[in-house]
Amino acid sequence: MPFFKYLDQYSDITDITFRDRARFAPMDKLSQRLMRGRSPFSSAEKEIIAAYVSGLNECNFCYGSHQAVAENFGISPETIEALLEDIDTADIADKMKPILHYVKKLTLTPSKLVQADVDRVLDAGWTEQALYDAICIGCLFNFYNRLLDGHGIKGNDNIYHLGGQHLHKNGYGVPWFIKYIKNTIRKRKVKQLQTM
Repeated sequence: MPFFKYLDQYSDITDITFRDRARFAPMDKLSQRLMRGRSPFSSAEKEIIAAYVSGLNECNFCYGSHQAVAENFGISPETIEALLEDIDTADIADKMKPILHYVKKLTLTPSKLVQADVDRVLDAGWTEQALYDAICIGCLFNFYNRLLDGHGIKGNDNIYHLGGQHLHKNGYGVPWFIKYIKNTIRKRKVKQLQTM
């Protein structure tokens, strides 16, 4: 169960971010721009990075949720599981491997990044813009992983499935009027989860 009294077994990230719009509205906009905006990466590749970083951090909620989003984009869960075992033997485009090595190091040992890590990414045919985007996505999910784990939100397969469908279909944007409808959204979500 989550650590805070206002959270429960049905809680997800929106129970945190919808509660404090002054702080999280900019994060929602940033997430939408990074995860669905123009980039050298496809939406599926961005979700692979998100799920991979979350898996490295052992954040159950974000790993399960973004593995589900990636699956909605046609990426098998086994692909992300294989990446966590060994990037180099995973069934993924060779061009993505230096990017994933970079975000792994950024996540686990960021102070040990060196120019050679950057060079491997550029030598694989990526631009500095692509590396910048990968860094931003890696940083974003390191933040979200700690936010969810810090609140004790773990989720379950039904929550991941429901969230994965929503993010695939609607992206990360949150309407300005969310404060007026957040209770209705929560009631509908809980009702859906109770029938799954």
